[in-house]
Amino acid sequence: MFKKVFSMSKKKTTSSAKAISSSDKLQETLETLEKKEQLLQKKISNEIQKAKNYTSQKNKNAAIQCLKKKKLYEAEIERIANLQLRVHDQMLTLHGATATTETIDALRKGSNAVKSIQQSLNVDDVSKTIEEASEQSENMKQLQDALATSIGVTDDFDEDELEAELEELEEAELEKQILEQNSTVPAQPPTITTTNLPKKETLKPVNNADDNLADLQPEMAL
Repeated sequence: MFKKVFSMSKKKTTSSAKAISSSDKLQETLETLEKKEQLLQKKISNEIQKAKNYTSQKNKNAAIQCLKKKKLYEAEIERIANLQLRVHDQMLTLHGATATTETIDALRKGSNAVKSIQQSLNVDDVSKTIEEASEQSENMKQLQDALATSIGVTDDFDEDELEAELEELEEAELEKQILEQNSTVPAQPPTITTTNLPKKETLKPVNNADDNLADLQPEMAL
């Protein structure tokens, strides 16, 4: 079993290393092709410039030769473009295959983990565990019921008698509170009304000027 697992792990490591190496190689090839394409583009530009110069010099044959070289370079660029396309396609295929391999490996590991768990359990063990848990719960419930049961003389108490005694205590307490309130209320002072007060005599104002005038009238008549 361990030998098989070790063998699978070794194969996986080898496959991953090969995939990485292949991906690096493809990337390196792609970069090389891009450099060649850039070089050819420069050569095309040079040939075009040469053709212009020869044309201005009325050297028709030399200008045509330059244009022919330009065509060859353009054909080479087209071929390189096709190669780049193939390399890109191969890179995508390799990345897809690597992702698929990793996905399958993850699914395999998950399946093995589930299988291992299932092997450590069986229906009889699960049923037995459930029965034991139910039995323990029932025993605990019985213990709690037993603890909640009244013990000793408390079973002989008359509930009605206890209620009546409680009412008597409440009435006695209420009467005590009423008596305490009455003893603490201060005596009311006597009410004073206006009818009990003595009446004041109304004093008439003395008008001395009028009296003097009345005394002088007979004298003024003489």
